[in-house]
Amino acid sequence: MPPMVKVVVAEDHALVRQGINMLLTATGGFELVAETALGSDVEMLVAFHKPDLLLLDLALSDSSGIEVARKVKKVAPKTKVLIVTGNVYPGSVANAFAAGADGFVLKHEQGSELLDAIQAVLAGRQYVSQQVSKGLDNSTNGRPAGFGLSQALTQREQQIVRMIAKGGSNQEIADALHISVLTARKHRQNVMLKLGLHNGAEIAAYAMQSGLAEAPDLDSNL
Repeated sequence: MPPMVKVVVAEDHALVRQGINMLLTATGGFELVAETALGSDVEMLVAFHKPDLLLLDLALSDSSGIEVARKVKKVAPKTKVLIVTGNVYPGSVANAFAAGADGFVLKHEQGSELLDAIQAVLAGRQYVSQQVSKGLDNSTNGRPAGFGLSQALTQREQQIVRMIAKGGSNQEIADALHISVLTARKHRQNVMLKLGLHNGAEIAAYAMQSGLAEAPDLDSNL
């Protein structure tokens, strides 16, 4: 009998984690050795359990999945990292693979697609699902890279970009917008995911280059 494939799941929605667990259990041959909703836990869990596979969401509650993937590949280069996320945005796929990810699928795809992706990355092949590829084609549609990325942001996310460009911290943004620090951090992570950026400095540079930094913002005190 072949050895069980050890799996760690990093996903901030409990129902999604449970669904993945049920799928792997029903399929057989997999052992879910750990699961977490926090990106800050993943590096430690991978180093301890040495899993064959990490199923990783990009938008975790406390950190960027891209940064988590990069850290995991440093401590456990043999662990395959399969991104399982809710949406695909310009830059997110390229940045995920640059960070060491082995595959990319969407949460709303069929369980059979996830299993195909798992088998592919375990066999040493990169995997991008058809839905992800279609999303990338639709996002560019023959236009220059970066065209219209601001339109991928909600009005609140554009507001967050302007406030970051002014030097606002998560706490300052939360106070100005009367939201929690956790919500402000989540908005920042969503912006980085959608734009394919990695930190506040890159967000600020993007805001200047795109003109968002100079757009009026009547709701902000920053």
